[in-house]
Amino acid sequence: MTFKSDYRRGRTCVSAIHIHLVFVTKYRRHVFDADAVEQLRGIFADVCTKFEAKLVEMDGKMTMSMC
Repeated sequence: MTFKSDYRRGRTCVSAIHIHLVFVTKYRRHVFDADAVEQLRGIFADVCTKFEAKLVEMDGKMTMSMC
């Protein structure tokens, strides 16, 4: 029987870190277009690879402000 967990084990510690990042632009200005979201997706994937982490989900959406 094999057991696989999401825990990272070090010499003196065991950790399971889950991070949820939200980037909100000031006054909900439309600065994240489709190209910016794709560039961020690539950057986040590279960082995750370097830290031996897994990017579970990444999404970008544009909202219309009602001001």
